[in-house]
Amino acid sequence: MSLVNLGTLRHLSQSCLRHCFLPASVPLVSSSRGYKEVQERKVAIVTGASRGIGYATAKELCSRLKGGHIYCTTRGATEQLNTIIKEEVGSDKAAMVEFHTMEATDIVSIVQLRNKVFEKHGQIDILINNAGMFFYPSDDPTEHFCQVEKTLQINYWGLKNICNAFLPMLSDNARIVNMSSQLGHLSSIPGMDIKKQLGEPQLTEQELDSLILQYQRHCTEFNNDFHAVGWPRCGYTVSKVAVNAYTRILQRQLESKGHPGVVVNSIHPGSRHSKFAQESPLTATDAAKAVICTALLAHPCEHPRGKFIWHDLQIINWDQGSLKGMWA
Repeated sequence: MSLVNLGTLRHLSQSCLRHCFLPASVPLVSSSRGYKEVQERKVAIVTGASRGIGYATAKELCSRLKGGHIYCTTRGATEQLNTIIKEEVGSDKAAMVEFHTMEATDIVSIVQLRNKVFEKHGQIDILINNAGMFFYPSDDPTEHFCQVEKTLQINYWGLKNICNAFLPMLSDNARIVNMSSQLGHLSSIPGMDIKKQLGEPQLTEQELDSLILQYQRHCTEFNNDFHAVGWPRCGYTVSKVAVNAYTRILQRQLESKGHPGVVVNSIHPGSRHSKFAQESPLTATDAAKAVICTALLAHPCEHPRGKFIWHDLQIINWDQGSLKGMWA
């Protein structure tokens, strides 16, 4: 696979709306800030938006849209975040963006936000699932068990909670972007049998759920035999492999249920993760540009659908080969 340097990525991210994703018929207008705005109004949800890539993604989306409404979610208080982001996006865009309290593991808070958005707009056009949790894997069985449970409750089960709540109110041509990682490549799973099961192209949601529950059982203090059966210690790795598998499954489900215009992809954004020390020359803003390009894929979109996208917008076969030579 060919690699791109940082300058190339920035140029590609800035121009991808026209040259990679949007047909010539879609009207764009140039702004004084050097980017191009999409004139069509859109309603978007960005989860885990209080810092890092999530916050940068909310700001970048605000800059790319001429109009619409962006609902940013956080587990904590919203007043200060609303003040800061509205100041940073400027008075002309301040009304477009707003923080709301929502917890990925709390279905009540998810449905409350979903209902609020539905009452005001009736549908959403963009869902960006950025909320996530990372722990440095512990060698202590008790701590490791807690880490795995917390990580999967947010990164996998929580992401599914959010998708399931908002799926009924997606617009006909909605876009879903699930945040993944370079650790979401199947080569991160040591066991060959588990690799084969997770990488099965026709894997069902029920089978995937069963595999994730299996991992959680093997990580309990009582069992603590995850390594012997082929699972990695890192719960974050398992969660992101699961996100890539679920992305493919969800795309297939949407098509089978008569929603061919809806497109879901996962992405490795590439910048230094706010939750762990991953070195990268990309900033959160650089990463956000790739995320927004994926969230603004033009209609009709034949490809990519249900795919894993790298931060330089390459489509990666997450279930084949390895990432040797790839710039993380």
